[in-house]
Amino acid sequence: MLFLATMSLLVGQSSLQVPPDGQTINPKQPIGPGHYQASGSDAHPAWVVRGNDFTLDMTGRVLRSSLASGQIQESFTGTGVLLDGCQNVTLKNVDISGFRYNIVLRNCSKVRLVGCQVDKSRALRMSSEGKPSDMQLKVRDLAAWREYGAGIWLEKCNACVLEQNHATHAQNGIVLVDSSHCNLVDNDCSTNGGWGFALWRSDRNTLAWNHADFCNRFSAQGWGGDSAGVVAVNNSVANQFISNSLTHDGVGLKLSNKTGQAETAPTGSIQNFISHNDASWSSNNAFEAVRSDTNLFYGNLAEDSHNGFWFEYSNAPFLLDNEILRNQVNGISIRDGIGAMIYRNRIIENAANGINFESNPNSPSQSPMTGPNKVYENRITDSRTAVATQNKWQAVIMGNTVERAGVPAGTNTRMPPFVERMKLANWHDSPTAKRLDGWLKLKPKNWMSYRETSGIKGTQALKPGPYAPLHP
Repeated sequence: MLFLATMSLLVGQSSLQVPPDGQTINPKQPIGPGHYQASGSDAHPAWVVRGNDFTLDMTGRVLRSSLASGQIQESFTGTGVLLDGCQNVTLKNVDISGFRYNIVLRNCSKVRLVGCQVDKSRALRMSSEGKPSDMQLKVRDLAAWREYGAGIWLEKCNACVLEQNHATHAQNGIVLVDSSHCNLVDNDCSTNGGWGFALWRSDRNTLAWNHADFCNRFSAQGWGGDSAGVVAVNNSVANQFISNSLTHDGVGLKLSNKTGQAETAPTGSIQNFISHNDASWSSNNAFEAVRSDTNLFYGNLAEDSHNGFWFEYSNAPFLLDNEILRNQVNGISIRDGIGAMIYRNRIIENAANGINFESNPNSPSQSPMTGPNKVYENRITDSRTAVATQNKWQAVIMGNTVERAGVPAGTNTRMPPFVERMKLANWHDSPTAKRLDGWLKLKPKNWMSYRETSGIKGTQALKPGPYAPLHP
């Protein structure tokens, strides 16, 4: 049984019938097509859905907050549709905007959201008359996340599926909190002033074939402001991020822990698999991990950004077969981390160093670590230095092809040990690689990354709007 409560609901077209508040609606007789307007109270969602085992196709139903017409997005409050404790429910094709949260899933399992338009949820202003605000986003503060809102917010959900939803021109697109085993496929969360996708203490989710381009924030310090196409924080573990378009963001994909300070092991957002994503033209770093260990980056594009990859206090990252080109500083920068495996990457035309190992002199409480960082069989060309080992850092550097780049003393031109080479070569037979093959075969029909479109590329494509970048 479905319970659909309409709270403070006003009809947008006088010819339509509006169910009275609290009326129980049979799933086979949902609210009729039309435009509806709700007060947008934080205390009462406009529509509430409860129950199990049904499909609700909302084609032709449009729900707007009464505040939406003013276009002052920082004033948006309330929830458009709340799915509360649902199991095996599908919600399709609803059009909602003007709320703090346009759709919320709470304590749900096996719920599917398909083809929903949830653009223009709440957003905090980032510019006025072309002048930037000075607000930095709070990446590690869940209370701030709740204040920001989202197009779609999932909390304490399991095994839900989100496909072909559209959550743009707001602060955040889709947010997962304490949620696991969800699949997010072919959603568009581009052109937001905060994050396209955000995960808080969420594990074993898959984000594949999504768009989160132009998720960037204009501030007095320039573009960035801790915005990102994807951010995963506070022990978001063992997620898969596959074939997403994450270009022109503040950071393409950012992993971090809850506080930004040292915590007990395991540290941060660990054991995530990041593969075949394009995070190029990011205002800061294409890919970033802070206090987040043992993440695998395979086959990604990290081009024309500040640093291609940035790791800080993050141990044992594995970088395999990535394209790291034309970044303004370093191709790969590792600060105070050990155990990196950097294997068979193309690291070309980065302005400073192909790979840079260093310790942070401004953090005396963190003792600089040295250890078995391994740089094997990469192609490193056209940089000031192929591998820079600052502040007495050490690295095992073997079997790389280096052209038109300085070579550090002690570099070994021999091939890596046979046993290690065979272990790396056999990676393609691993369960992770086999799962990747399955996801790559699921590419949606006619799907294109932003790179493949005719849209403007690079810094000239970024134009500030009041709440999010203007669409190029």
